[in-house]
Amino acid sequence: MDVGALSHHGVLLPFMQQQSASSQQSQYGSWRGAGEVAVNRNAGSTAPYGHGLAEYAGYAGNTTNSAVPSRGSAVSTAHAHQSQHLSASGFATPQAMPQAAHIAAPTSNAEYEALRNQAHEAYRGGDFHRALQLCQSVYLVNPNKTDVLLLIGAIYYQMGNYEQCIAFNDRCILLDPHMAEAHANLANALQQLGNFDMAVIYYQSALRLKPSFTDAYNNMASALVQKGLIPQAVECYNAALQINPNLVDVHNNLGDLWRAQGQVGRQAAQQCYSEALRIDNTYAPAWRGLGDMFRENNEHSQAVTCYQEAVRLRASYADAFTGMGVSLKELKRKEEAEHCFAQVVRLRPHCALSLGNLAGVYYEQGKLNEAIQSYQEAIAREPNFPEAYNNLGNALREASRPDEAIACYTMCIQLQFARPQNAQMARALQANPQMAAMQQAQRLGVAYNNLGGILKMQGRAAEAIACYEHVALLQPDSPEAHANLASAYKDAARQDTAIASYRRALQLRPDFPEAFANLVHSLQCICEWQDRQTLFVRLEGEVRRELAADRLPPVQPFHAMAYPFSAELALKISAKYAEYCAVTAARMGVPKLPHPPAQPLQAGQRLRIGYVSGDFGNHPLSHLMASVFGGHDRSRLEVFCYALSPSDGSEWRHRIEQEAEHFLDVSAWSVGDIAGKISSDEVQVAINLNGYTKGARNEIFALLPAPVQTSYMGFPATTGASFLPYLITDRVVAPDNCQHCYSEHLAYMPNCYFVNDYKAAHQDVLDEANLPTRTENGLPENRIIYACSNQLYKYDPETFNSWCNILKRVPDSVLWLLRFPPYGEPMIRQEAANRGLDPNRIIFTDVANKPVHIRRSGLGDVFLDTPLCNAHTTGQLPFLKRCWTCIVALFAAPDVRLCQGHCQICCSDPLPETGSLV
Repeated sequence: MDVGALSHHGVLLPFMQQQSASSQQSQYGSWRGAGEVAVNRNAGSTAPYGHGLAEYAGYAGNTTNSAVPSRGSAVSTAHAHQSQHLSASGFATPQAMPQAAHIAAPTSNAEYEALRNQAHEAYRGGDFHRALQLCQSVYLVNPNKTDVLLLIGAIYYQMGNYEQCIAFNDRCILLDPHMAEAHANLANALQQLGNFDMAVIYYQSALRLKPSFTDAYNNMASALVQKGLIPQAVECYNAALQINPNLVDVHNNLGDLWRAQGQVGRQAAQQCYSEALRIDNTYAPAWRGLGDMFRENNEHSQAVTCYQEAVRLRASYADAFTGMGVSLKELKRKEEAEHCFAQVVRLRPHCALSLGNLAGVYYEQGKLNEAIQSYQEAIAREPNFPEAYNNLGNALREASRPDEAIACYTMCIQLQFARPQNAQMARALQANPQMAAMQQAQRLGVAYNNLGGILKMQGRAAEAIACYEHVALLQPDSPEAHANLASAYKDAARQDTAIASYRRALQLRPDFPEAFANLVHSLQCICEWQDRQTLFVRLEGEVRRELAADRLPPVQPFHAMAYPFSAELALKISAKYAEYCAVTAARMGVPKLPHPPAQPLQAGQRLRIGYVSGDFGNHPLSHLMASVFGGHDRSRLEVFCYALSPSDGSEWRHRIEQEAEHFLDVSAWSVGDIAGKISSDEVQVAINLNGYTKGARNEIFALLPAPVQTSYMGFPATTGASFLPYLITDRVVAPDNCQHCYSEHLAYMPNCYFVNDYKAAHQDVLDEANLPTRTENGLPENRIIYACSNQLYKYDPETFNSWCNILKRVPDSVLWLLRFPPYGEPMIRQEAANRGLDPNRIIFTDVANKPVHIRRSGLGDVFLDTPLCNAHTTGQLPFLKRCWTCIVALFAAPDVRLCQGHCQICCSDPLPETGSLV
């Protein structure tokens, strides 16, 4: 979802993104990690603080009109002498002005008039510094000339020195209290300083002196708008039009005011803009106003037409260029939008918000370096710019610079807590305290959401939970806030609180596919099987509906493997995620990458293979494959390893780093840079070891850095990706009659595709003296032990029913399970009791480190597998010493494609024949 924030510059800068668009999808309100999908997917959000930044002048666009000096009358010398020491209303007295050395003081009335006229010309030409220098020469001769004082005040106004503008106009009033122009100009400066009450008093004074002063009515309306007095402002604009119905600027300002009232004011606003254009068809602000109106109503093509006319009439119209950029971005014409925002930066080089807008469209095009630089320039111009810090954090996150991103999100939050209550914020709070508080909570919530997301991605679950708890406190009625908090609880293995939070999210928003999908998965993780069939029927319906609407389904491919979905649906889910990766990669703007020439290898030439993984470390993939990367025949193969995660300091990471011929940590690199490196290394076969698992960056492969690309090992199912046309497998896992379940061409290994490094890495278990006893592990010494070390999410009621039947038929037996997660243990015990089995015959053991787990794995007698989703790494442990009998549990297996692990090893290295206890 996009959240808007009105800056003190009067420019609308929505908080991010760019949900989001980003190279990862938007998490609820910002961006998502594994396990969530964007809530507002149709909006293309990404993020959080969204990156479609708009910039408009507001209602007071003509406050400078009445600052043009009017000719005043002369005053007496005595009166003027008094004014040098006194102030009409207690304002500061005028300060000395700079005088150019080459401008001589006038010595005659003719020279005096000539210098004054030159000052007027310089002012009208926008050369305010020269105008001020010329005025100084005239001022020194006669400091009591009100027309000169009025001009000096106007010059200071245009230069942004509102205090001196007030001082010189105040002196005018002291010299001539009846000079209405001085009252109005002083009011303009007060309005710029946020003193709207005093500004209104001086406008009223000007109107008493000059009832037909339309500029004063126009600008007083602006001050009243700032005070939230909309009906009074409308009266002021109408009063000006009663005096002169042909005032195009007043019609335009009144149109802006009506447009700001939303849909209820749309018709009135259009009438005002149309009347302004009827009077003067070349009046650019009215075309800009019409463009704004169409843009706000999502009629972007019409908006662009109006903006184009506005900039044709006024080539330097920054507000029109900004509005046009926003509409072009919404029309997906991002290069044209970039041109518009770049034009605004050229017109307003010191405006931080203009740079923020340009950075936003850079981000949406995947130009991360340009986006980062522009955000940094915006912050350099305006350090108190929390929105820019947030959006910079998003860009840094996408550029794989997480620590810098965290620092930016943290600064965004700190600035929002420390941000002073400026006049605009105070007015908003006074006008609508509830709305102001809600907007502040929303802004803080988005920043905490983004920070929580990146902390969650780094595995810092407790800190992520703290961030999401802030969001839920700030926005207690936000379903997205509770869904994100639930996701963090789930990552921290706090399934009970996760389930409660998902249910709260669904109470607030019953039609919330992502929250429902994650609730189902959380229930599956703890074996909460009540209404399981009903839940999965609904979940399948949600998935098919999202796919039919061409949206990313709420179930991830990795979760779909463990669900009772058909092969056809699982393939569609993977294909949709692959399509999303391809679209994300395409918007990065990376040019087509060169490949090595397609020709047979010459004598002595080696085949270049590149392994890409985020799991080089203490992870099951490295536990299985640690010896592979350095074990290739270097006379025939040259191996490159590209690590997507930083070193965890583990023995497995160290071993791979040392043994692989080429090892490169690219965890801090952008996707484009990694793909470019693979291409420049002339890798001929790139192997994706992640698939749809945590830490994957499949966009690398979507950029096609190598001529041959394949999936292997990390994700044991189809990727559905055209950019991964091969899958390395074997005929047991993927027999010929199951090829319809895969999008890939199947590259068969001769025996078993599954690499197992345990025999070489853990030879100590071959010595019985090194093995623990059953008693030491809380197991009975004289019972048959059936065991399963799979995570509980792989269980299903039918399989557990078969296990209970086995235990009933073998009275002297127990079932040994892994307490993973702990909240599933009471559920399993209750399910056993419901089936008439003593729950005490089920023994749970805690998760242990790898060496302990391997040594204790041989304590069981029979390994029971889960047919819906088989054991993968954990299923290989029983075969270390062939000390277990294996039953590959195929009870009611819905699809042969899901049978993994054990089948391969049984077929490639068969155990002695055993009986079946099914």
